[in-house]
Amino acid sequence: MGFTRDVKLELGTVVPAAVHCRRAQLSGILFGAGVFEIGAGGHFGVRLSLGLPATARHVLGMLKGFDVESSLRTMDAAPLGLRYEVILGDEARDLQLLNEMGVLSDDLRVQMTVPRRVVERRCCLMAFLRGLFLGCGSISAPGAPVHVEFTVENSGLAEQVRGLLARLALPFKLAERDRNVACYSKRSQTAADLLAVLGAHEACLRWEEHAVLGTVRENANRLANCDEANARRAAAAAERQAADARRLMASSAWAALPDSLREVAELRLSYPYLSLQELAGRAHPPLSKSALNHRLRRLAALAGELHP
Repeated sequence: MGFTRDVKLELGTVVPAAVHCRRAQLSGILFGAGVFEIGAGGHFGVRLSLGLPATARHVLGMLKGFDVESSLRTMDAAPLGLRYEVILGDEARDLQLLNEMGVLSDDLRVQMTVPRRVVERRCCLMAFLRGLFLGCGSISAPGAPVHVEFTVENSGLAEQVRGLLARLALPFKLAERDRNVACYSKRSQTAADLLAVLGAHEACLRWEEHAVLGTVRENANRLANCDEANARRAAAAAERQAADARRLMASSAWAALPDSLREVAELRLSYPYLSLQELAGRAHPPLSKSALNHRLRRLAALAGELHP
């Protein structure tokens, strides 16, 4: 919950300048966290169940901008713990706003389908998803196995949310559970892109910083492993070359070897730990790496011709 909390705290400071975007953001929160109740006489009751007091204050502040009166109460709802509930009534202005946000149809029926007019503009679509994340979103912490999710009540709404995310090139999948449906992704780049789209720029920087550090660490480990493997191969080759030199020195063929080959054999025995480049610099005059390698191969071939 730690990183999700940080993201929601940051998003709770984002209040769109345009009225249509503020309406879309409230609509997202309602679709993500709203509970709709119909009492006696057809009276409506709408409450938004939120986990953070900052999110509740964000909702109250935005509702005031639409001249809607609302109240706040706290509830201890196991197993979720303390919840903050924003309560809306069914006064004429409340019902009008709910209709404008797409929660109520024109004939005042609760609908769980986001109207196209609410998310037609790209800016409104982003605001709606921001509100939806505030209402029902979660994301794993940087460094943990990647999982970003919108948890909604039914498959129809989940499918629509997936379509809205796809409009922003954010690929998500669906998973039905016993009590809800998850619209989720396990791709790191998708999670980072979503944070940027929602406007959680500080959280996005933290996410990408960790991803960069992880990539650097992986590259460093890969290079270290590569260097270690190269060192092992070089040590094994040097050991074989020294063994060839010792076999030739112990044979009658040693006296017939050209001085150039004897020098290279003696150098390898004297400096078994040096690389080819370093060993080539010890020759008189210094040799190129390819020239030294050629002579070592000749020594290996001559040693192979010796009888056991």
